[in-house]
Amino acid sequence: MASTTITPKHIFGFRCDVKDNLQYSDDSSVVYPAGHNVVLYSPDNRTQRLIPGTLESEGITALCVSPNRRLLAVAERAEKAMITVYDLQTLKRRKVLVSTDAGSKEYVSMSFSSDNKMLVAQSGAPEWNCVLWIWEKSKVAFTVKTTNQQGAPIFCCNISPSNEIPLVSIIGQGIFKMYRLSDSALRPLNPSIGKRDPNMILSQAWIPDATAVVAGGAGGSGNAENKDRLLLGMLDGEVLLLEAHEVRASFLCDNGLPVMSIAVYSKGFVVGQDQGVVTIFEKDEKEFYRRSRSFVIENNLFRVLHMAISPNEETLVCSLENNQVYTLLLSNQEIMKTDEMNFDVLGTNNHMGTVTGLDVCVRKPLIATASSDKTVRLWNYVDRTCELMKSFNDDLYSVAIHPTGLMLLIGFADK
Repeated sequence: MASTTITPKHIFGFRCDVKDNLQYSDDSSVVYPAGHNVVLYSPDNRTQRLIPGTLESEGITALCVSPNRRLLAVAERAEKAMITVYDLQTLKRRKVLVSTDAGSKEYVSMSFSSDNKMLVAQSGAPEWNCVLWIWEKSKVAFTVKTTNQQGAPIFCCNISPSNEIPLVSIIGQGIFKMYRLSDSALRPLNPSIGKRDPNMILSQAWIPDATAVVAGGAGGSGNAENKDRLLLGMLDGEVLLLEAHEVRASFLCDNGLPVMSIAVYSKGFVVGQDQGVVTIFEKDEKEFYRRSRSFVIENNLFRVLHMAISPNEETLVCSLENNQVYTLLLSNQEIMKTDEMNFDVLGTNNHMGTVTGLDVCVRKPLIATASSDKTVRLWNYVDRTCELMKSFNDDLYSVAIHPTGLMLLIGFADK
């Protein structure tokens, strides 16, 4: 008897606990994790291309798309931390990167260099080493321990867009470090944020040379200038602009909410905050940038963990800590009313917690799921939509759907 292979066609869901969990592979396709898979989703036709996780790994921990949008690095937790580099056109593996230099079972953050040849990867506990890969040769160029004597966790590593001498910035719990890439090592620098507490730093983003501005003096004007500039998002809603390793300017999000994520584009930058707030800053001739407007994702008072802007700069996509993903049309932001809901769901609304029950309808293309988030959802696997969502006050443990698709049985705890 011939064997039959089952191949997944579509995945409902999203994983917010993966670092940099939203990326654009082109002007319309979004890359994100779902379960132990990476999804390349095209919103226009609701189609997905899927990259399954490595069988022997324990889950995906971080994603990174290269600046030229041709490569995808997927970090996975395993006996030895591993990174797989894929071709985004063919979805074939280009390289698998494994080294004991990581000193951990996982990488928590990654960043490609502007020439797409180097990959900086920050490993996790217990060593917290930053590893610089020449990925095409599967070669570790340099390794440096980035944590402090107390072994504080590191959140993020980022390599500057400079083509000449790249800088690597590291942020963690009470940690802000910067390194310059030389021929022989990652050489530590001494960045300063003044009297501010490094514990306040939550997010970071480098400003590409093409989008950098110089503030004009009295009666002056802004001009483009090639310098490495770094934005730091702070716990109190402040955003710092660093140049030459020192604070050059600061900007306030007037609501005092933590800046969880930053996305840079040619007109300025966008910050994602707590309570579902997205704040836009635009270039300013006198003060580098100025706060333009803020929008709120209604009924989602959660942290905006990550954001990405499409290459054509028309659309912003953002992920929240409740596993929901929303889009905002940046091209229409100037005519939007800030007191209205301006965000659209990317794909479908997702479960916030573990799926505790599942059943398939016999006569209709419907799937019913129950979750630890105390909701039941009805999915249409032909239209690839969520047709129904119902919330309850008690925990749900199971669900069954009638063959007609007209009734559900839901299992609760015995009272």
